[in-house]
Amino acid sequence: MKSIRSLVATLLTISLVTGAACSPQPPLPTGEPEAPSGTPEAPASPEPRDLTLRVGTTRDFKTTNKFADYWYGVLSNITTHDSLIKLGPDMQPAPWLARDWTISDDSTAFTFTIAENATWHDGAPLTPRDVQFSIEYYRDRDPQAGWMQEIIESISVDGNDVVLKLTQPYGNLLTEFMTYSIVPEHIWADVEKPLEYEGADRVIGSGPFTFVSWDPAAGRYIFDANEDYFQGSLAIDRIEFHVYRTMDALVMALARGEVDTWWDYSGEFPYTHVPPLLTSGDIQFATATFLGVPAALGFNLDKGPTAEIGFREAVTLAINYRQIADLVYAGYGSVPTCGFVPPTHPHFDRDVPQLTYDVEKAASLLDSLGYVDGSGDGLRQDSGGETLTLTLLTRGDMPSMLRVTEMVAADLRAVGIDTNVRALDSSTWVAAKDAMDYDLVFFRATPWGTMMHASHGSGYFDSRRTGAGVLHNLDAREYLDVCDARLSTAIAEEQKRLDRQLQQMHCEYLPGIALVWIESVYPYREGWDNWTIDHIYGGVVNSFSWFSLTRD
Repeated sequence: MKSIRSLVATLLTISLVTGAACSPQPPLPTGEPEAPSGTPEAPASPEPRDLTLRVGTTRDFKTTNKFADYWYGVLSNITTHDSLIKLGPDMQPAPWLARDWTISDDSTAFTFTIAENATWHDGAPLTPRDVQFSIEYYRDRDPQAGWMQEIIESISVDGNDVVLKLTQPYGNLLTEFMTYSIVPEHIWADVEKPLEYEGADRVIGSGPFTFVSWDPAAGRYIFDANEDYFQGSLAIDRIEFHVYRTMDALVMALARGEVDTWWDYSGEFPYTHVPPLLTSGDIQFATATFLGVPAALGFNLDKGPTAEIGFREAVTLAINYRQIADLVYAGYGSVPTCGFVPPTHPHFDRDVPQLTYDVEKAASLLDSLGYVDGSGDGLRQDSGGETLTLTLLTRGDMPSMLRVTEMVAADLRAVGIDTNVRALDSSTWVAAKDAMDYDLVFFRATPWGTMMHASHGSGYFDSRRTGAGVLHNLDAREYLDVCDARLSTAIAEEQKRLDRQLQQMHCEYLPGIALVWIESVYPYREGWDNWTIDHIYGGVVNSFSWFSLTRD
């Protein structure tokens, strides 16, 4: 990996090699976000406090109802609302509203001991009954929590404990519960349709910050530190989120000192914007290995040449991974292993081999499979004498993905494989992907996506899975059995063994491969220090930084 300063020279070199596609674009004017529907009246803003952190983001917020707006829901999870547990910077479950928990030997009973000193922002105590209510409320009224109806048999309160009994063992329950924040029963009990609720009290939680205001015209959220927070005093007094329509406008605001840092859930800060920030002289960068996969390649395992494991191996050998890391990700990437997920994941298997770029071996393997250049035009033919042409399905609305697709297409042509690139918008891409209308499909894996289902990217490949971003292309019985075994145990040692087995099976079956792993960069204004980098909740902007952050 490169140092952040050496990134400038790399980017300048890349701009000469690849042209304007990789060079920073002129900043655009900041746009005003669309006014949210049903925004509750905000309480009067108090006098500004001493230490205010200003955060820039490009996420489009519609409302301050955490159930109705995905992005506000994510934002509320690090500001106004708390979950039972969080994923700590060490990638282990960290106690939060649940100060402790126990799991039965058969992974069908989970007991959470609730913190006794937590309160809601309106002063009411947060009780185990609130926790019971919240889980039942998600289960019964939130369409995104439908899995709970199948898994959770009963929820009960025993003193300060909340006891969940499951219909079957579920080893990923702790991970799931990191995404569901607890809500106050006395506010939501009478709300039959949470997605439509417009009451001003819908912003009340138990989190480290209290909601102050949302100004849609200015594109600004304001939150004040919760002085009665059960976890203790925060390192900052106020946090403001400033919404920009484009990354160019946000970067300009950073350079001018209008905001102090950048926040995005699961996104990557564009490396092409690093040089102008470095020249401003006031911006520092924190780095951490991205937990997800920014560019990946999936295979159609049901038809065509990619149904052959030997052909899939040849494709993996034809790709120049180092070039992708250098030219698309500015040298701030690394060559992945065939296990799919990067080493930030718990139970990463370091014995799984790195993917190899070997054109001669790829050509030899294709020859052995009967795909040869019989016409002398540089392209191989199949057994019927037809030119070997693969359909490459990709996202036309993601510039970095398009660039990766172009490079892979060139690599394949170098070994005699012709390609037909179909660059589609998101919804059309999903339809074509689900219809298996491709030979190769380009996709990305978010941090949460790699951790969901049976972990380690299995949710993208298990053929029984559904969803807009998943491939559901691998139906090998032994793979599905390992997924089921992993889902059925919450015992740490068993999970470790199965996590490694999943990575090994990704190498064995090659349902898809990571094309690069990257180091994420997080810009912040000089003078702020002691950030805690969190791989899930937004880089340097997260629940842990609220306690460690300092300002010179």
